[in-house]
Amino acid sequence: MTTLAEEISDLAVRAGAPEADLTILAEGNAAVLDAANDRFLVKASGVVMGEATAEDWVWVSLSKSVEILESAHKSGRTPALDSALDAILKSAVTPSGVTKKASIETLVHVVAFHLLESSWSLHTHPTPVVALAASKDAAAHYSGTVFPDESVICGPIPLYLPYDEPGLSLGLGFYSGALKYREQYGMSPRQIILGNHGLCTFGNGKEEALATTQIAVKAARVRLGALTAGGINFIPNSAAQTIAFRPDEVARRKLLTGDSK
Repeated sequence: MTTLAEEISDLAVRAGAPEADLTILAEGNAAVLDAANDRFLVKASGVVMGEATAEDWVWVSLSKSVEILESAHKSGRTPALDSALDAILKSAVTPSGVTKKASIETLVHVVAFHLLESSWSLHTHPTPVVALAASKDAAAHYSGTVFPDESVICGPIPLYLPYDEPGLSLGLGFYSGALKYREQYGMSPRQIILGNHGLCTFGNGKEEALATTQIAVKAARVRLGALTAGGINFIPNSAAQTIAFRPDEVARRKLLTGDSK
């Protein structure tokens, strides 16, 4: 039987392939939830995605990570919470029990598991996405979707978040932004754009997380092309909502992404 560590290594190697242009060097990370044991696997700090093996992942407590996030959301970032997060990251262990520090961006995945009803989470730095996210009109560039499959696979409304420093600040901004999105739209975002940083996608299987990333990257290239041709013409919001939740498109998304739900 394939282990979760082997499954997520496969996802990382594919996402980290040079031809995919999703990450380079030690950029990006991924995580998978083990809900029955209140824990998740996340990439250890400094690991190259395209070279990841089963021992490059570490177990982290979900409930302890959520506690830090919710405390920061309630009372703000504090030195004590920074220290508590650092302790959690440093105490993470590989499947064989070796202590290795977890990724500084671990809390991004905690939000995916705790708030976004996902069991797989993928964070990458695709060049076209970062180009748009680093532009002065980044939020405007992600105020809608640009073709039908972006609406279907990535959701009808992207979530753009301004830049935050990796660590507790990033996790807190991610948590607050996702919470406001859910309150506003009554659903979870399927692609989250981090200003000057990168892309986050989610799923209930590794294929869904990767497929969502792939469509999001194509959509970023389309945006860049549209900007050179006079500007972006978004799909009307009502049309994007309609096609994203049309029964035949939902069924097709499940087939394309391997989503079991």
